[in-house]
Amino acid sequence: MKRLFLVLVVVLFTSISWARNISIGLDSPFFDNSTHTNTIYYVGKKPLMLIFFYPECTPCEKSVPILNDLYKTYKDKIYIIGISLSRDRYEIGDFIRDNHPLYPIYRISDKDDLRNVGGILATPTVVIIDKNGKIVSKLMGKHGCSLLKKEINKIIRRGDG
Repeated sequence: MKRLFLVLVVVLFTSISWARNISIGLDSPFFDNSTHTNTIYYVGKKPLMLIFFYPECTPCEKSVPILNDLYKTYKDKIYIIGISLSRDRYEIGDFIRDNHPLYPIYRISDKDDLRNVGGILATPTVVIIDKNGKIVSKLMGKHGCSLLKKEINKIIRRGDG
């Protein structure tokens, strides 16, 4: 019985700390390293949608128009940020030039930070975090606008948006 109680306490504290420590270091996609931020700065203001991608991923490129539509519709209610898993500035620059994302794009600073969102197994992966810092949705692969709108509207209706 004591062992079960101890396991439950550890799981509870782990999930509470995990919900509040979604920290992913982000760098500018361009040649200067003067722009550095962290996802932790966005938590507490509005919900956050993180789009993890590789610049040369075809489904990632095809997702940009959908994400641009979402950005235009929801930019006042939710932060939408693209995070390149590639550190190659030329690849990212080509992705931005060719696909014209309206939402901000960053490079991940340290891939070890991906543990904070449970890892990324495929791209694109969309992670939606409520304004309290809790991951409420994680979608892998290319998804249509209607599914992403449904997830965003769900978090807005809950009062987290």
